[in-house]
Amino acid sequence: MNSIKSVRKFTKEILFSLNKPYYYKYAEENIPCECPLCPCPSGGKSQERNYGFAYVSESPKFIYFSIPKSASGTIRKTLFPEGNIASKVNPKESSDKYFKFTFVRNPWSRIDSNWTMFTKYTGRIRQLESMTNEDLSKFEDFVNFAKKANNHHWVPQVLFIPEEPDFIGKVENFNEDFSKLCYQLGLDIEIPPKTGSSEHKPYWEYYTPSLVETVREMYSEDIERFGYTFGKS
Repeated sequence: MNSIKSVRKFTKEILFSLNKPYYYKYAEENIPCECPLCPCPSGGKSQERNYGFAYVSESPKFIYFSIPKSASGTIRKTLFPEGNIASKVNPKESSDKYFKFTFVRNPWSRIDSNWTMFTKYTGRIRQLESMTNEDLSKFEDFVNFAKKANNHHWVPQVLFIPEEPDFIGKVENFNEDFSKLCYQLGLDIEIPPKTGSSEHKPYWEYYTPSLVETVREMYSEDIERFGYTFGKS
């Protein structure tokens, strides 16, 4: 029985590789990831490709450009109960007929959140160790590593947006922006609690002046396009 399941799974993956959806192919070609253990479109090639970064809904018609570490887990679980399969399909009609949206996050906060995740949780620690033997327990060391190595969790957010969205929400205004989004989609959904949050000092307390500038250089496009600044405001 297990061998039959394995064959079916292998056949499914082969068929998928021969007919990859547009947004999935976009991710393969434009969203780099050097982690050998990552199942994203451009991660370790020996792994099963589990998900993409554009989630498609047919009723109502909308497309979510999912950006890691920007409330993506919360949004996916709330709007796509079918799971990752929604990120491995093509829209049935022209994308112009779909409401497209994304959520973004302050880049200085986002890389801090990445550091916490990759140095605290066992599975993520294992992924990070597959990329480097360096000790990245210090925030500055992690940022300097992220500057030279690609992982889809921390590459610039602009890479995840293949087409101009109709709506861009911000993690910093999540409740208000998610409510606005649901109104535009015609959905009556209770605002979900954000997943993956933890007790953590404000991100700006981890920075030195030189590190502020390092991150500014790394994410200059994100900062300019989405209007972010460093600090409490």
